[in-house]
Amino acid sequence: MSVTGRPETVPPDEPARTQRALAAALWHYSTTPVAKPYHVRGCVPDPAEPRVTVALWTGPAAREKVNLFLSFPLVADGAPVSATRIVVALLRLGRGTHVFGFTGRRFDGKRLLDGGVLLEGVRPYAPPGGDGEEEGPRGFYFERPGQLRRY
Repeated sequence: MSVTGRPETVPPDEPARTQRALAAALWHYSTTPVAKPYHVRGCVPDPAEPRVTVALWTGPAAREKVNLFLSFPLVADGAPVSATRIVVALLRLGRGTHVFGFTGRRFDGKRLLDGGVLLEGVRPYAPPGGDGEEEGPRGFYFERPGQLRRY
């Protein structure tokens, strides 16, 4: 343990556990706005590093469909980022103006924005230790309405 009480290394299964918890938490917001006017279109794990892409869209009632793709780290400052912290950050999206940086990557042909800026000011949360791997998919994505892909 470090002086802050956080583990100095993140267990290798922690990002996968967080991805499953986040996918389960964000599933609800595929039919209900997470932050007006945005609905969750997907929660996609990054195969190369401990990050997740959260895909948002303006929802079925919007006249103009707008997609927003945010990349969130699953490890920050040597500690795991909890699914709760990411959901709270997304809920804050509707309040205020945020300046996002471009990650230099693309997802589904669109620019991938750094969602880490939304995590600033959201208190870190230490998830309780789990007995084993959580069940469920690590992510999902609606490529088109009615076309669900699970990860």
